[in-house]
Amino acid sequence: MPQYELMYLLGSQVADTDVPAVTAQILKFVSDFGGSEVKETQLGKKKLAYPIKKTRNGHYVVVDFVMDSAKVNDLDAKIRTQENTIIRHMLVNLDEHLKRTEKDKVAQAKLSKRQLEGQAAGISTEAPVRKEKAAAPQPLIEINQEDLDKKIEAALSEDLTK
Repeated sequence: MPQYELMYLLGSQVADTDVPAVTAQILKFVSDFGGSEVKETQLGKKKLAYPIKKTRNGHYVVVDFVMDSAKVNDLDAKIRTQENTIIRHMLVNLDEHLKRTEKDKVAQAKLSKRQLEGQAAGISTEAPVRKEKAAAPQPLIEINQEDLDKKIEAALSEDLTK
């Protein structure tokens, strides 16, 4: 079964004494939907980069768990229907995320290797600046104006009500 990470943000309307009750409720949801190997991390209360629902501070919580992928959407729907306690949440499949990260690292290694080879050979990695004036575009097909006019007239005079 895939491993998931749920990060959610509790609004400032949730008192610091109520945070454990809300996190216990979320952990119960995870276990009710078949989550196992549940690990919770409280990141604490932090100032938000921008106000969300008139809230400037929020309590961050991260929950790691293993769950059947068929039940993840049900868990997500259950979290969405919570009262106004959770102002943002994100549910990520860690297995897919790690695969993408490895793929990106390989691609970036190839790019940096090319740049290093280019610098060693004395090739500039910057795009060359064109100093020439671009020529006017030439038509790909020569169009006979009379044939084109006949085709347009035929299309306009065609009866489309048949």
